[in-house]
Amino acid sequence: MSVQTQAHSSRILLTGRGAVMVMLAVFALGLFGASWTPWPVLAGAFFVIGSVAAIIYVRPGDLLMVTIAPPLLFGITLVGVKAATATGNMVLSIAEGTAITMAEVAPWLFAGMALTLVIAWARGLGGCVRELRQDLRAAVHRPADHRPPDNRPEATAASRPAPTAADPPSPAA
Repeated sequence: MSVQTQAHSSRILLTGRGAVMVMLAVFALGLFGASWTPWPVLAGAFFVIGSVAAIIYVRPGDLLMVTIAPPLLFGITLVGVKAATATGNMVLSIAEGTAITMAEVAPWLFAGMALTLVIAWARGLGGCVRELRQDLRAAVHRPADHRPPDNRPEATAASRPAPTAADPPSPAA
């Protein structure tokens, strides 16, 4: 076995859900760290680290999902962390903390997404997009109800069981 083949066979690959969980954990660590220390840059740096780590270690078939998930996941995690660390008026504290943190980490979010897209494209994101297009085109040409027809015989009056005294009368009677 060559060294290159051996290196690829021992590499850890995550499923799409596993990569999302890794991003969730890394984003939460960074956001809690930024909340408890005077370094708000931790949130942005952990966004870049989590996004890049997820895109590097995800299976090639899940690249599309993991490429589009980081901003949404970061936003949801940010609101959750701000709710957990809020003081005073909860709604105002969460809204203000979320807006301030998003403004502080905006350059990091842009850089992280750009880097994530470059790495994902190099790993085969174009193929995932092509496959999605083909699936969508095939879905347009497929009938809406693509279930097999029901070939059971119609129930006739003779094949139906006779009502018993315990059965309530039918509404049509």
